[in-house]
Amino acid sequence: MRIEIVVFDGFDALDVVAPWEMFARAATIDSGLEVGVVRVDGPALVTAADGLQLQVDDELGTPDALFVPGGSWVGGSNNGVRREIRQGTLPRIIAELSTEVRWVASVCTGALLLGEAGILRDRNATTNPAALEELSRYDAIVRQNRVVDDGNVVSAGAVTSGLDLALWLIRRELGEPVAGDIARAVAYPMPTDVWQTPGQRPN
Repeated sequence: MRIEIVVFDGFDALDVVAPWEMFARAATIDSGLEVGVVRVDGPALVTAADGLQLQVDDELGTPDALFVPGGSWVGGSNNGVRREIRQGTLPRIIAELSTEVRWVASVCTGALLLGEAGILRDRNATTNPAALEELSRYDAIVRQNRVVDDGNVVSAGAVTSGLDLALWLIRRELGEPVAGDIARAVAYPMPTDVWQTPGQRPN
């Protein structure tokens, strides 16, 4: 299973780096899991909202799962999520991939990119508390949990909840023992504030 984390200028560094480390640790336990950081287009050097620069050589391909960060929304910047919404390319790609991948996940204001892609209508979702009103405009059913699991669309709240989201997805894909081992290794608790669609197979 290949998870691709897509980045763009103005992304939030913690939205990407923290989940990436959780998935990378899981990949050392299960060789069937692979995680990569990718871009859609443009230069290979991608700059986060706080100035961190990543050399991202790989472009978005045909992943089994897609992970979308947020960035630069709360501060009112025209970069980051706003820029991606304005340009329209990334939301279009998310819409196309959403019918093919096992799941699409977002952390923080990355949920607004899922909304712009049209995949949150009548779906349960969450985002940064400062963007919940914007999320509701996409006809999402807004929840305020740290992680919201609506089957093939999974979202998380502000910044640090990306850790919860990654551990939750690892638990879904690889089982509780693997997720528990990783949580203990990084001294972070397993997520408990999770809303899950009623009737889903228990995780």
